[in-house]
Amino acid sequence: MIPTALDSMVGKRILLLSPHSDDVAFSIGGIVARLFKQADILLLTVFGRSGWALPRVLGSASVDEISAVRQQEDRAFCARHQIGHVFLTCPDSFVRGYDNAQELRVAPDDDRRTADIVRMIGEFVASLAPNLVIAPCGIGGHVDHRIVRTAAETLNQTGVLYYEDIPYSAGLSLAELDRKLTCEGLAPVMPVDIGGVLERKCEGMRGYRSQTSATTITEMLLHARRVSAGNANYAERLWRRAH
Repeated sequence: MIPTALDSMVGKRILLLSPHSDDVAFSIGGIVARLFKQADILLLTVFGRSGWALPRVLGSASVDEISAVRQQEDRAFCARHQIGHVFLTCPDSFVRGYDNAQELRVAPDDDRRTADIVRMIGEFVASLAPNLVIAPCGIGGHVDHRIVRTAAETLNQTGVLYYEDIPYSAGLSLAELDRKLTCEGLAPVMPVDIGGVLERKCEGMRGYRSQTSATTITEMLLHARRVSAGNANYAERLWRRAH
């Protein structure tokens, strides 16, 4: 994204759709760090009832305990960036009983949560009336991410951009990633330089202690470096609907 594109967001009301508590911090934490003082930003976490955390952090903690920790991590991230936060308690794929393979294979149309999530997000957007919604691309196939993208694609009265899901995007070559998103009807926007806020992004990721490993940060850095352009060393990319 060229500087004037970021400038166009200044003073706007922006809604960030995060399937889980960490997704915005992982995927576009740099954009948030660059923009938060210049726009009215609200983070909406959709699947707030969660049962997964790094075993070394929460071990055999209950769904209630893990959900509470993840909500607090979200609150801390939003407080640090002075942005609003709404935390929905929709059950994530883990709570719904999907295993690691199933959650990457199930289609939104086959998930009973989809209709309710699409309705809730649509109603929330109608009441908030943001100038822009930024949603996940759904790279990696995680059903929770794809449900949120499905909801975003119904928002015909609001501008929508899509972010590359981290760490899933890092698992594809750039050629594969670009080809997949292009085939899905998206077109790339120029990369956003995050070099000046890179450490702040890393700190934001580390704040999600229940979810963030050294490997996750390494994957983010590798992807941010390879999508950079021009004089930027690290970047994040957004996508738009091609038509």
